Amino acid sequence: MIHSRIGTLITAAALALPSAAAASPLFELVGDPSGQGGLTARVNADGPAAAYFNPALLADAADGFALGVYIVGQQLGVIVDGRGTSALCAGGACDVPAVDGRGPESFRHEATGQGIADPTLPTAWLQNGNDTLAPRPRQAGGSGDQTRAYQTVGLVAPIFKKRVVLGLFAMIPLGEFTTAKAFYNDEREQYFSNSVHPELYGDRLTATSLAFGGGVKVRKDLSVGATFTLSLANQASAPVYVSNLNNLDTVLLDSDIAVQAAVSPHLGVAWAPVKKARVAATLHTEQAFRISTGFNYTLATGSEQSTTLHFTHSYMPLTIATGGSYQLTDAVAATGVVSYARWSQYLDRHDDNPGGDYGWSDTLSAAAGVRFRTGDLAARLDLAFVPTPVPPQTGRTNYADSDRLGASGGVETTFTLWGSRFRAGVDLLAHRVFHTHATKFIDPSNPELVVDEVPDDAVDVLGTAVPNRAGLQTNNPGFPGFAFGGWILGGGVRLMIEY
Repeated sequence: MIHSRIGTLITAAALALPSAAAASPLFELVGDPSGQGGLTARVNADGPAAAYFNPALLADAADGFALGVYIVGQQLGVIVDGRGTSALCAGGACDVPAVDGRGPESFRHEATGQGIADPTLPTAWLQNGNDTLAPRPRQAGGSGDQTRAYQTVGLVAPIFKKRVVLGLFAMIPLGEFTTAKAFYNDEREQYFSNSVHPELYGDRLTATSLAFGGGVKVRKDLSVGATFTLSLANQASAPVYVSNLNNLDTVLLDSDIAVQAAVSPHLGVAWAPVKKARVAATLHTEQAFRISTGFNYTLATGSEQSTTLHFTHSYMPLTIATGGSYQLTDAVAATGVVSYARWSQYLDRHDDNPGGDYGWSDTLSAAAGVRFRTGDLAARLDLAFVPTPVPPQTGRTNYADSDRLGASGGVETTFTLWGSRFRAGVDLLAHRVFHTHATKFIDPSNPELVVDEVPDDAVDVLGTAVPNRAGLQTNNPGFPGFAFGGWILGGGVRLMIEY
């Protein structure tokens, strides 16, 4: 128990050290906030954002430097079902009990007298706390209601007479530069926030998103491009010496931090078979921000132990997309994109892949829209449907996610001032994250379903049967069920000077 507390202390200390990352969950949610790309930017990006969505489009993008401000607000709620709604929990039958002020750490198996594996905490302690433990009521530590602002920065620079064009685009958080918050998606989260959290949002939208690449005009109707997003790996080691197990204030701690940079390559192609049409395709490779935290501690008794924990943040899967646009009239164009994402390889914040009967699915998402242009005025409107890769959470895990329907619109105008040409625009975004509800199935013989945290043969230190030991006892914060859904709203302003 003491060793576990020391390990937790060291891990927390190592993770608190500064780190940074650049990945693309924010790009994928917002779309192109720097031009007319919107939610179909893999076909339509006409400014710096092409550096991420499809670098081949840089060959036809307007040259210049862009600045803007974008705000994204998340109103995503998780509402847990009351335990009283489950017939299994009548009279507190599902609660983890305490006996004479002691919890499952003192329980034993009746036949063998051995302690139970992975003892948990009594439900009443979590709800109300005790003399040394702060209360953490179920779902009191939930997340999902956050608003963040970003500085957008972009550059499109031609070389070799527009034959080769370089581009850079970034969305930099204003405020917390980056956050990486891990949480467990099962009963283990009871020891921390004791809550269920939205899986694919939250801290995934705080990492700096940066893409840089180039497009090449192979011939008049064909362009290709390659781009890179920055992926960082943080390696933290924390040696510790403990002279007194009963007083953690005596802990002596060193640190050894290393940040390794790598890039994730992405490819794009754009082809205009006729004057009014364009088709495009992109390949975005896997991206993630990884943290490895190793710790070892030495006791005054001369014993030494060590281990390493791995965390994965802002994971984005291999994504392949294709789409096209067609000029219906001189003023109006229609566009559409279909994307395949290999979510079956997803790694959550604790570097776990949701497998077995509750493995995630690969997805196909679609977006379509219209573009309007007359003189110096341009406007766009896109709709996108993104299905969730997460199966119904009827088992042990609590991955909160659901299908999403998005809409994005923007207006921009072009004008000349002080002898220079400018593009100014306003963009709006709304995603409806559909309401979903999960009800847990119960089967003590199936480890993929809710874990029974008190064995049916549990006895206390006197050998007396633990009250309510039969059936299911659990502190899984998602039991007996939970609902999830809400909105993501965004908008921004931008200005680009062309040259």
